[in-house]
Amino acid sequence: MKEEYYIRELDKEERELYDTGVHKLEIGKYEEAEKKFQKFREKVAEFPPVYNKMAVRFIYCDQFEEARKFLTQALDIDEKFAPAITNLGSIEKKEGNLDKAQSLYEKAIKINEEYGPAYNNLGVIYREKGDFRKSVKNLKKARKLGSYTVKMKSEKSFYKEKGCIIPIILFIIIALVIYFW
Repeated sequence: MKEEYYIRELDKEERELYDTGVHKLEIGKYEEAEKKFQKFREKVAEFPPVYNKMAVRFIYCDQFEEARKFLTQALDIDEKFAPAITNLGSIEKKEGNLDKAQSLYEKAIKINEEYGPAYNNLGVIYREKGDFRKSVKNLKKARKLGSYTVKMKSEKSFYKEKGCIIPIILFIIIALVIYFW
């Protein structure tokens, strides 16, 4: 089943908790994301997307065995959950098993022909194997389907971010110089 089907079944509080965990993961706050996901799992145990996201957290930290445990849990709940299969492929790729990774990406695509990240990763595999025609074909398909999106949910305004004030000041100075010149 597709991730959006699972998400639709959540109530408002569960959805907010899951989305917050995903956001923390996307901005690199892995420990905070893990805490949100653990809290979420206490409320909703049979939810493959959360196990998949937990695995992603460990993949980012190159802890592949821990990631595999979570992906196995996701696939125990839904053996046709394409994101988990794709992430297993990503682990295989990182470990240098390109043929196994390719097989997993193809399996994910067979299950969900609209899952862009699997096409993206398959395109990368073909590129590494030197088959540029198939690489381009899969990468174009990934782009069309959307291979990855990050929902930006800034906790504070961009101009309040550390280090942002210098470019703003430079922009103002340059604008004033141009205006008065």
